[in-house]
Amino acid sequence: MRLLFWFALFVLVVMAIRKKVQPVSRSPQEPVVEQNPFAKTDEVESMVCCAHCQVYLPASDAIYRGEHAYCSTAHADLH
Repeated sequence: MRLLFWFALFVLVVMAIRKKVQPVSRSPQEPVVEQNPFAKTDEVESMVCCAHCQVYLPASDAIYRGEHAYCSTAHADLH
């Protein structure tokens, strides 16, 4: 059992070293573009709260009945 542990550890170390040594196959012309879902954008949309379930959603997705906003037509029909 002890031999199996050392063998598995050795294989993991060799794989990690090979991964570090391999060059990244990226052409120099392509810029690296990282997409961050939390990056700030120029557009900021206000959030509204559903009058029935108290879930916040973007104002453009809300359904308005009178002065109340709802997350779905089902919730709007309940009131």
